Amino acid sequence: MIDLFVAGEISASRFELAYLDLFKSETTAFPRTIFDILNDLFCDIDTYCSDPDTRDKDDLDDEDLRQRAKEALLKLT
Repeated sequence: MIDLFVAGEISASRFELAYLDLFKSETTAFPRTIFDILNDLFCDIDTYCSDPDTRDKDDLDDEDLRQRAKEALLKLT
């Protein structure tokens, strides 16, 4: 799913909802390095705000989140 978002095939809002749902329901015991990358992305999504009117200076916008996802994907490959 990260690759779909990075490629622009799904929106940031859709990625946010899907990733949070998958991350929270995942039961796989990932190696620590993989888990840390996925957890960091979870934290990035937690700071994402889709609404520019309510976004503050510490929140990520769509492009910020896409960049963080791209960085995570590079670390995972």
